[in-house]
Amino acid sequence: MKMKDICIYNNIKEYLDEINIIDYHKGQYISTGDENLESMFFILSGVVKVECITKEGKTFLVDILYENEFVGKISEIYDQNLFCDIIATSEARLLKINKDTFKKLQKNPEFLNIFFFKTSKRIYNMYKKLIMKDLFRFDELFASYILENCDDNIFKFKSVYNLCKMLSTSRKNLYNTINKFISKGYILKRDNSIIILNKKTLIELSYYVKEFRQKNTEEFKFNIF
Repeated sequence: MKMKDICIYNNIKEYLDEINIIDYHKGQYISTGDENLESMFFILSGVVKVECITKEGKTFLVDILYENEFVGKISEIYDQNLFCDIIATSEARLLKINKDTFKKLQKNPEFLNIFFFKTSKRIYNMYKKLIMKDLFRFDELFASYILENCDDNIFKFKSVYNLCKMLSTSRKNLYNTINKFISKGYILKRDNSIIILNKKTLIELSYYVKEFRQKNTEEFKFNIF
């Protein structure tokens, strides 16, 4: 994405000499959970993930972010600290807005409108995901996920480890569900691919998940773009 195409360009253009553009390689840490980060980032291109690691070493995926989104220790703005790592999952280019410049931008109502809209929308989406884990069984969620991400009835995944992180579940739970679907004739598994054999049943199984995840299409909604 070109600088002039980002949603905050008109707000930051007078501060461009104070803002750095930084390139990150795939797998490179942008920030660690224990780091005292005094900057806010804005993604120009690439994909970034936010994850948390427990004391037991379990990794929990918090969010995945794309271009035109803010990333940083946003929780600290709300007097919290989630101790999350921020990692580039592809080649990425980010704007680094230092603390002093960010304070100047906070005096601009239009900038604040964009910032809080984007961050609060993500918080709501994360909250919705947590609710879904309580409302639905994992087999319903898994059926919905593979249907949404399949191509010609074939769902491809990077690795079981990666899939567990995306679905926030254990390997045991994932394998049990996959084996259950195989035994019922819903799917076939070949290496890192899942072939859907009974799409109709999976659609029925995931019906209420899809209904719950359906986005609001009404005109009565807050939209700044």
